[in-house]
Amino acid sequence: MGWSITRGQGRLRWAAMFALVVGIAFSTLTPADLVARKQQNRFVIKVKPGDAATEQGFIRFYNMEYEAAIKDFEEALAKHPDDPYPVNHLLEGVLFQELHREGKLDAELYLSNQFVHMKKQEPDPQAVARVEKLIERALELENAQLKKNPNDVSALYARSVTQGLRAVKEALIGKEWFTSLRSGLAAYDDSKEILAIDPNFSDAKLIVGIYNYVVGSLPWPMKLAALLVTIHGSKSKGLALIRAAADANGEASVDARTTLALFLAREQRYEQALELTAWLANTFPDNFIFGLSRAGLLKDSGKIPESIAAYQRLIEMSRGGKFGDQDSGPAAINLGNLLRSKKEWRAAANAYDSAETLPHPDATLLASARLAAGEMYDLAGERELAVNRYQTVVKDSSDPALVKRAKELLARPYKGK
Repeated sequence: MGWSITRGQGRLRWAAMFALVVGIAFSTLTPADLVARKQQNRFVIKVKPGDAATEQGFIRFYNMEYEAAIKDFEEALAKHPDDPYPVNHLLEGVLFQELHREGKLDAELYLSNQFVHMKKQEPDPQAVARVEKLIERALELENAQLKKNPNDVSALYARSVTQGLRAVKEALIGKEWFTSLRSGLAAYDDSKEILAIDPNFSDAKLIVGIYNYVVGSLPWPMKLAALLVTIHGSKSKGLALIRAAADANGEASVDARTTLALFLAREQRYEQALELTAWLANTFPDNFIFGLSRAGLLKDSGKIPESIAAYQRLIEMSRGGKFGDQDSGPAAINLGNLLRSKKEWRAAANAYDSAETLPHPDATLLASARLAAGEMYDLAGERELAVNRYQTVVKDSSDPALVKRAKELLARPYKGK
């Protein structure tokens, strides 16, 4: 899966920035200063600062228990008010709680250009205001430390993380592509400077590696359009740097594994990507997104029976309350889409219907599942069931496009494309 080029100079600029922002987003999908390792059959998290509140906060963060994680990070920040690391932790918790609310943490959105077509959702103004205030505070602390010692790699790294999170906020919430690119380049410059001071600072290799890979993937017109000609990218060098960050068990180790899995999937190196996503899903079994990403990679790699089983397991785990208030509806949709591609109409309908049984369903996703189930029942020759699903969409959905389509299908059975 390569980066696509669209017509028009403006779209070239947009495509180049999108590619870079996707990389930054995945570099911060997991806490940027957390070390994870197995020890005596027990999962141990080492954090900075190494207090109980921060450690518990990250455990909850990885389980996508954002509200509880935020409270832990607030407690840690109260104890360390002048340390930029706790500020970044809290910033990350608030930011990713909002991204989760907006449905923007599904890795499959970034394996293709699906994210391009997502409608800009109205963000929570209080969450955005808090994110901006935390960014301002983190930069204030980091810049003060760097004013005293410009070669302070710890402060440079903290600022790199802050700039990366700001780039994610600007892109994924605001869709402010040029602004996000500037923030991302600032994060890159800090990480590059760290490596000039200390070549063994493994965490800084992550963002430098991301930029090498992404810029190395871009055709020359896209580099020129986005003014990225000064960064001499190399996909192989980028992957090697990200792998080094992943293997070093440094503070960005888990982030690097997440990013590396994405890029390897885009390179269709599925076995290596699956190894990484399996580690993430097994290490953090309460995180629905990691499990969903693994199931999607199994599908993309051609392991269809394994993918079907993985989606079914996610659905069963969700029914059992495994994922708390996480919206697990995408597992039902993705399973239905997979069975639909195999022309197993009845099984696909059942998969779409399973969205009804999951806790905390998104209303639009549920309406889409009902519409898709109706189409499958039509193809299976079960018109009565199809009509029932379309009528439910008309009655309950607030999405005009879905209601319009349901009315069309009530008048004329779905025949397929």
